[in-house]
Amino acid sequence: MTNATQTLAVIFAGTLALALATSWSWSTTSSAAFQQELLGVDTSAVQAIEIERSDRSPVRLERSGGGWSVAPPDTSVTYPANAQSVNQLLGTLPSLQVGAVATRQPDKHPQYGVDSTGTTITMLGDGDQELGQLIVGRTRIRRPESGGQRRNPMQRRRRGTPITYVRTPDHPDVYSIEQSLRSLTSRSVEGWRDKTVWALDRSQIQRIDFRYPADSSFTMERATRSDTSAAPDAWVSAGDTLSRGETSSLLRTLASLRADGFAENMTKEDLGEVSYTIGIELADGSRRTVQLRSDPAGRNYVATASGYPYVVEFRRQSWDRSVLQGRSAFLDNE
Repeated sequence: MTNATQTLAVIFAGTLALALATSWSWSTTSSAAFQQELLGVDTSAVQAIEIERSDRSPVRLERSGGGWSVAPPDTSVTYPANAQSVNQLLGTLPSLQVGAVATRQPDKHPQYGVDSTGTTITMLGDGDQELGQLIVGRTRIRRPESGGQRRNPMQRRRRGTPITYVRTPDHPDVYSIEQSLRSLTSRSVEGWRDKTVWALDRSQIQRIDFRYPADSSFTMERATRSDTSAAPDAWVSAGDTLSRGETSSLLRTLASLRADGFAENMTKEDLGEVSYTIGIELADGSRRTVQLRSDPAGRNYVATASGYPYVVEFRRQSWDRSVLQGRSAFLDNE
């Protein structure tokens, strides 16, 4: 190798090392810089969150006492919001990790869904002062590379990585993040509402009364501790021991009673004749009652519960299978 060749090799190696070092340095700092540029918000200062989509009504979340509430666009009424979902939103957006710059050209915003068709999320402080805003666009799935190998038809297809495009309203740059935000951006007012009807300590439930039509009503009770033949947490009905598996599933549903939806624009006075009534007696003597009626479409039960102000919906198929069964379905046949 001549001296000239050696010199060129040294220059090339130095240039390559400098380029790699610059690239590495940029990659380690760019995500943090982008993160601050995207939504650098102190979530403890957030008092309200507005979510606006072009294809549905906007949603407003507000701090309310020690929790959160959600309101429709007219804000004529507010509902308790699911605190876990709101905390997920607050924990996700300010910590987004940018993967790359997708484009810097405004005329390509429609391609990535970060134009007027995107979802705009605005975080507000005291007096509705804007703290930060983000436009969330389309999400695509990046499939893993096959490496040139043919996939076995019997082999399960590997899942891809969701890629979502976002930008801030005051900048044209569009960034990609390796994360789907659809669960946070696609919810309606109902999707943000807290669906917890009540939460009871299942160990305190002592008796359950089922009031069915056509003389099919029955009662089940927790076996008394004085009955030495009864297993722990055993349940009986008219002297018969009940299946632990069936009663466990029932208790799980009734103790943590959650709605599947809400019957909007209906009040308790609008409802018809009760089809089923389930009464729960607790160890302290207090009672809870849930009353169910069939909806016109037959897919759900429309229900009211003691101490709960809203009319809710339960999926008929699920309740018919796990709750609204006849006495014989709970008997221990082993």
